[in-house]
Amino acid sequence: MNDSAKGAGLENEVIFDLVDSYKNKYRGLHEKNTAGYFDHLVRKSGISVRQNQKTNKKIKETESHIRELADRINKGNTRKKLLVGIIIVSAILILVQVMAMAEVGMGLVPLLIIGLGAASIAMCVYLMVKFSQRTRKLKTVKYDLESVVRGLKAEAREQLRPLNELFTPKVCPLLFSKTLPNINLDKIFDTKRLDYLVGKFGFEASRDNNRSTIYVQSGDINGNPFFICCDRTHELGTKTYTGSRTIHWITTHSTGGKTSVRHHSQTLTASVEKPCPYYKKQAYLVYGNEAAPDLVFSRQDSDAEHMAQKEIDKQVSKKIKKLNKRAERNTARGDSFTVLGNSEFEVLFGAVDRNNEVQFRLLFTPLAQKQLLELMKEKEAGFGDDFGFVKRKMINYLYPKHLEDIKLSVTSEYFQGYDIDAVKSKFISYNNEYFRHVYFALAPILAIPLYQQQKPREYIYRDLYDSYASFYEDEYIANSIFHRAPLNPRSTTPSILKTTVLASGDNCDTIRVTAYGYCTEQRIDYVQKFGGDGRFHRIPVEWTEYIPVTQDTDLVVNIISDESDRTTYYSKFKEVVERLRTQQQIDEKDIFRVGMSLAYILKK
Repeated sequence: MNDSAKGAGLENEVIFDLVDSYKNKYRGLHEKNTAGYFDHLVRKSGISVRQNQKTNKKIKETESHIRELADRINKGNTRKKLLVGIIIVSAILILVQVMAMAEVGMGLVPLLIIGLGAASIAMCVYLMVKFSQRTRKLKTVKYDLESVVRGLKAEAREQLRPLNELFTPKVCPLLFSKTLPNINLDKIFDTKRLDYLVGKFGFEASRDNNRSTIYVQSGDINGNPFFICCDRTHELGTKTYTGSRTIHWITTHSTGGKTSVRHHSQTLTASVEKPCPYYKKQAYLVYGNEAAPDLVFSRQDSDAEHMAQKEIDKQVSKKIKKLNKRAERNTARGDSFTVLGNSEFEVLFGAVDRNNEVQFRLLFTPLAQKQLLELMKEKEAGFGDDFGFVKRKMINYLYPKHLEDIKLSVTSEYFQGYDIDAVKSKFISYNNEYFRHVYFALAPILAIPLYQQQKPREYIYRDLYDSYASFYEDEYIANSIFHRAPLNPRSTTPSILKTTVLASGDNCDTIRVTAYGYCTEQRIDYVQKFGGDGRFHRIPVEWTEYIPVTQDTDLVVNIISDESDRTTYYSKFKEVVERLRTQQQIDEKDIFRVGMSLAYILKK
C-alpha cells in the first residue's frame, strides 16, 4: 500500500474517520477512478471522440432548427385559427345585415358592412391559403430534417458501438473495489459464498415465500463475507371498504287542525373489512464476522440527522436518566446491563437489549462510538441515521433505508448511447451515486475497527454443491427477467418469485420459478343498517376478493465464466449467445442478460 493511501484514511487496511475519509479522499478518488476507467474504455474501443462530437454537434444544430420550424408551424396554425374566427364573425355580420335589409329595405350602411365583411372573408381566405402553403413547406422541411437527425443518430450510435460493447454488467462493483481494495464485490453470489455464511457464521438463509430477491450483491471485507440485498416483500393484511345508500321517507304532522307533510332523507353508510395483500421493498445488508461471537442486540434508527445538537442533548439528558434507573434495577436482579460512559452514544445507538456487556464494549470501543455518532449525525455527504442494526451472534443485519432510493440493478445497456459526452456524464454520475450509497450502507460495519481487523479462520468447503448460483442470485435473475409483467397472466398483483434447482452442470443451472400472486374478483356484501324511517335497509358494499394463484416456469441460467481481461465480457456473451442459438435453436431475442448470466425460458 502506498503512503498516500495511508495518509488519507487507510491504515493497515482499516478505514478510519468514515465521514471525513469519504469527503476528503474516497469521493474524489472514486470519481477519478471512474473517469480514468471510462477513458481507458475509450482508448480500448478505438473510437474517434472528435468525430462523434462533430456528429452530435450536427444533431444538436439540426434539432434546434427543427424546434424553430415547429414554433413557426405552431404560430402559423394559431394565425389560421384566428383567421377562421374572423371569417365566422364576418359571416355572422353579413347574415345579420341581410336579415335587416330584408325587413327595412336597402340601405347604404348595411351595404357597406356587407361589402366590408365580404372583403374581410376574401382576404382571410387568401391569407389562409398562403399560410397553408407556407405551413406545408415548413412541415416538409421539418420532416426532411427529422429524417436527417435519425440518420445522424444512427451514425453516431455506430461510432460509439465499440465503446458501448465494452460496458460490463459488473462495472459498478468493479470500480467500487478499485477505490476500496479491501472490499471485494463478487461477480455473482454463488452457492459457495452462501455456504460460507451459513456453515461458518450461522446465517439462517430463509426461503420465505413472502419475500423475493430483486437485487443482490455479495462480497467480503478482508475475507469476512457479506451481501447487500433488496427484496420485494408480501404481507396479507386487511382493507376496509365502504358503501352507502340514501333513503327517503315522508312524515305527516297535524297542528291546529292542519296537516303538514315533511320529506326526510338520510345517507346510511356501512363498511366491511376484507383480506388484502400489500407489497413493499426492503433493502438490507447481511455481514458475517467472528468478533463478539455471543453478542445479541438490536437497534432502530434515531433520526439524529434531523435534529440540531441542542435537541440531541435534550433527548440524551432525558433518556439517560431512565437508562441509569433501569441499570440500577437490573443490577439488583443480577442482570448485566450497565450504561456506557458515552451517554450520547448510549441513547442514540439504543442497543439496550444487548445480552453481553463485555463483548458489546469490546466491539463498540470509544473509536467505534465516535465514528458511529459522526455517521448518525451526518447530513451532507451521507444519509444520517437511517439504518437499523441487529446482531445475532456472528451474523449482523443492517437495514439502510437509502438503498431503497437508488436503482442498483442497472445493466450495461443503461450507460450506452450515441453522444460521447452524455454517455460519459451518465457513467460518472451513476457510479459516483452507486459508490456513495454502498459506502454508507457498509459504513456502520466499517466504523467498528474490530470488524475490519478480524480475519476469519479457514473454512472447509463442501466438494459438491447443487447449483452454481445461490437462490438469492436465482431470484434476482428471475425478477429481472419478469419485472415488466406478472409471470402468471392470471395474477393482477405483483408476484413473489421463488426458485428451486432442477439440474446443474457445465456452468449452467436449470431452475423452476414459482410465481405467487393473486387474481381478483369484484364482490358485493349487503350490510343491514337501521334507518331513521324505523326500518332496516341493505347497504351494498363493493369489495375486491384476492384469490391466490401460482404458476411454474422453468429457466436455464448460463453462468458466464470469469475472464482475466475484464473488457472481453461482450465477446464472451456473444459467444454463449451464438452457441445457444445454434445448438439449442433459441432465438437471440429470447435470451436474457442479467449481470454475469444469460438465461432463457425453457419451453414445455
